[in-house]
Amino acid sequence: MKTYLEKVFDWNDYKTVNQYDELSLWSAPFGLLLLENIPLHKISSYLDVGTGTGFPLIDIKQRLNKECKAYGVDPWKTALRRAEEKIDALNLSDIELIEGIAEKLDFENDYFDLITSNLGINNFENQNIVLQECYRVLKPSSSFCITTNLAGHFSKFYEIFEITLRENNLNNESFENLKNHIEHRGTAETTKDLFIRNGFKIKKEVKREFTLRYFNGTTFLNNSIILSGFLPAWRSILNNNNVETFFDKLEYNLNEHSERYGEFKVNVPMLYLECCKE
Repeated sequence: MKTYLEKVFDWNDYKTVNQYDELSLWSAPFGLLLLENIPLHKISSYLDVGTGTGFPLIDIKQRLNKECKAYGVDPWKTALRRAEEKIDALNLSDIELIEGIAEKLDFENDYFDLITSNLGINNFENQNIVLQECYRVLKPSSSFCITTNLAGHFSKFYEIFEITLRENNLNNESFENLKNHIEHRGTAETTKDLFIRNGFKIKKEVKREFTLRYFNGTTFLNNSIILSGFLPAWRSILNNNNVETFFDKLEYNLNEHSERYGEFKVNVPMLYLECCKE
């Protein structure tokens, strides 16, 4: 069996969390987009939702005024342990980490001057509830700033994935699974509409795109970002139908494309929104 198909990550294992923390190549472009655009006026309280191992919470806090108290919320206990180590190493006493869910924030109404979430919106199971909670705890006229990847990301990969489904004569359910997987990411318009429906006003919008490049399909499929962040979902599209046979053919098709064009690269469209509580 392919090495990348055999790898299973235990997200409660501390070594895995350390590895996740090294995958900044994926989250950093989004975080930098956030850092370039968030408002930097004087604030007293700041919240990062889905803070994970502490990026960009720690970076943003260090750019804000010293009087600001920062909070990071995430249900991922092991990742918060890693974030706590960073905070201790930097001797930052004004950041508090909270193990909890964004659907139920333990703060009073109108508490925060700024809320951020880097790559969080696509991962919230109950998006409307999360946005309603963020709206509740945000002060009037203050901002909730987010970044997210959009529909259309990895478009060349998904094009080759669909071709491979057809070549393997897989059933209609796999095609439907692929369609749902691709479309679960919002467009700029649907993402803005989500915030507007939950009471926010769009104050600022920035679109950008970056590219990930690989020697060929084999290096792409074995890359740590792909192994941990994407491959499990791609496997689930197949519903355990001829997984190894399918990925043999997929890898072959990706490598053939790479040989024809000299490399394999995928595009990642990004969106930054600053959403104001009216």
